[in-house]
Amino acid sequence: MVRCRTGLLFGLMLNASVYAQGPDSSKVDLIDVVIGRKNLQKTNPIRSGRKVYFSLFPAATTIPGGGRAVVTSVSAAFYLGDPTETNLSNVYLIPYTNLSDRYGIYLRPNIWVSKNTYNFIGDYRLAHFPQYSWGLGGDSPEWAESLIDSDYVRFYQTVLRKIKGAWFIGPGYALDYHYNISESGFTGERGHLDRYEEATLTSTTSSGFTFNFVYDARINAINPPDGAYVLLSYRWNDKALGSTYTNHSLFVDARKYFSLSHTRSHILAIRSYYWTIINGNVPYLDLPASNWAPATGIASRGFQSGRYRSNAMVYAEGEQRYQLTENGLIGFVAFMNVSSASEFDTQQFKIWQVGAGAGIRIKFNKYSNSNLAVDVGFSQHYWSVWLNIGEMF
Repeated sequence: MVRCRTGLLFGLMLNASVYAQGPDSSKVDLIDVVIGRKNLQKTNPIRSGRKVYFSLFPAATTIPGGGRAVVTSVSAAFYLGDPTETNLSNVYLIPYTNLSDRYGIYLRPNIWVSKNTYNFIGDYRLAHFPQYSWGLGGDSPEWAESLIDSDYVRFYQTVLRKIKGAWFIGPGYALDYHYNISESGFTGERGHLDRYEEATLTSTTSSGFTFNFVYDARINAINPPDGAYVLLSYRWNDKALGSTYTNHSLFVDARKYFSLSHTRSHILAIRSYYWTIINGNVPYLDLPASNWAPATGIASRGFQSGRYRSNAMVYAEGEQRYQLTENGLIGFVAFMNVSSASEFDTQQFKIWQVGAGAGIRIKFNKYSNSNLAVDVGFSQHYWSVWLNIGEMF
């Protein structure tokens, strides 16, 4: 995923070896547009027998704290077994830089082995990451904005073992390490970090194990045509593992996809999650916050990263996905989300925030069913453009 306030986007598709079930011959993607309709009969059999789909697009975007960044997103989709028995795997790579002091690289693999006996999910990040903050609670005011700068390392790895059917269970390890932390631009003598922490910290670590219970009936997580997904993840950070504090947290995520048409793709996708700190102190930057949910997919479109932050958060979203052209090349989405950060140190959700938006979908590769997603999301006092290869969730 790439989020930008303003930017320039253009697409480039690289097609190298794919192994997949062939789609309807009437379907068209951007690769077909590039090579021309006359060549489809020759290229379709070649493409349908290959091993990996690559999708690539570069974009120029602004980043928090000022400056512009050059971003390139690369997605590779492939099967590690019989497509009738094995889900589609995907590896997502996002490097960015503004050629000075802003840089980062994200790597997100979601690997399914043959017959879905194991699922390996990772989220690895290395970034110099400036982000704005407005304090804690569900109604933090705009005037309370400050800029928190830091370097950031994330290493999440989960291994899921099939129990039966679409049910999985497995352990994981999660690391969030922020260093070179500083805050500027705040109102008054003290910033949000000083008010929250007992002492001023220039680095914080959350290191611990996760215990995960999953139901995943999606055949293709890049663009689910139907099915459902439920994640229950319990995280235990401990000082013995290098954490700044010992704490426990819970994340519950549920998604459902309804197919509304038998003639063309028309899907109602809904999602909801609950994220809470159960006990213990937690570093400010690791508290539940907008756009920071510890799961695959994109949430809180229309809100800045970290706009609302507290010890607990509730979120719900609905999206209509509709295929505009009969050949499947162009689609349209409209979405709305609601979220609430609790009154700090409670489970009281008094203030609800609303985001909404719309976007277009352009079929990148009909064999992996991956789309180029371009959405405009907005909320009170803010709007942004969101880019992705595949659906947002």
